[in-house]
Amino acid sequence: MPLTPPPLHHVPLTPPQPPLRLRAVAWAALVHAGLIGALILGANWKRPADNSVMAEVWSSLPQEAAPSAAQAEPEPEPEPAPPPPPPPPPEPEPEPAPPPPAPDPQIVLEQERKKREEERRQREREAALKKQQEEQARKKAQEEAERKKKLEQEAARKKAEQEAALKKKQEEEAAKKKAQQEAERKKKLEEQEAAKKKAQEEAAKKKAQEEAERKKKQEQEAAAKKKADEAARKAKEAADSEARRAAELRRMQGLLDGAGGTGGRGTAAQSSGPSAGWGGQVRAKVRPLINFPAAISGNPATEVEVRMDASGRITGKRIVKSSGNPGWDQAVLRALDKAQSLPKDNGRVHSPVTLVFTPND
Repeated sequence: MPLTPPPLHHVPLTPPQPPLRLRAVAWAALVHAGLIGALILGANWKRPADNSVMAEVWSSLPQEAAPSAAQAEPEPEPEPAPPPPPPPPPEPEPEPAPPPPAPDPQIVLEQERKKREEERRQREREAALKKQQEEQARKKAQEEAERKKKLEQEAARKKAEQEAALKKKQEEEAAKKKAQQEAERKKKLEEQEAAKKKAQEEAAKKKAQEEAERKKKQEQEAAAKKKADEAARKAKEAADSEARRAAELRRMQGLLDGAGGTGGRGTAAQSSGPSAGWGGQVRAKVRPLINFPAAISGNPATEVEVRMDASGRITGKRIVKSSGNPGWDQAVLRALDKAQSLPKDNGRVHSPVTLVFTPND
């Protein structure tokens, strides 16, 4: 279905007339109708006869006869005053104006119809103009409302952005302040913890030091007591065994001397006793392995207890009496480690056995 545009109302280019009020229009129409009726009823449809008036003018001044020429001229008398001018003749009365011809009713009706038509058109034009003005006013109001709404929306948007920016700034400042406070609190707590830990460590260190000193003192006292007890015990044992060792040493020395050697070469201490030549075999194997180049004053003896298995391999050793020179004692032990084993005595193994070593043999 084709769409047709709405009809366009013709609007004159002349300036719009002010709108007529309905009551004024009604009164004007009523007055015009009454005036036309009065003219129709009061009109004289017969032409009146013309009344002519004639007037004659008579002069009232007397006429004098002319004087004769023979008479002597008398002295001139003063001239009389001129008579007043005669009054002007009365003007004829003007003929009454003929009454206007009565209007034709058809013409009056046609004029009224045209007038009403013109008034209707005028009302239509005014209505169209009013509608156009209302439409323009509505459109203008709508545009103004839209513009105002847009401005309000823009203002609201800017306000919201400003509020959001302010809120964000406040939140950032609050977060920054909170973080700073938290950092300060954490730092203060860490400092307190560090101070507390340091105090605890110092207290623990002091306590440990005091405990260590106390224990050290107790240990020193216990060690001193033990040392004294051990010294007393060793002194007693030394006193008890000194005679046995001296007798055993003399006996062993006699055996070694009987085997052809001199000085502590090493021997066994079994109840059955080693053979006469076994001491020389031990001396021949161990003595070359003792490496002690330093010079020693005197001829101190080192007594070593040696344990062996059935094959003669050395399984243990200990110094039962030091020579007084730790270097010589260690050199003897290292030589036994290098030897690893001792020769058998005619197929027999003497274990444990005490061997005596001296540097000058």
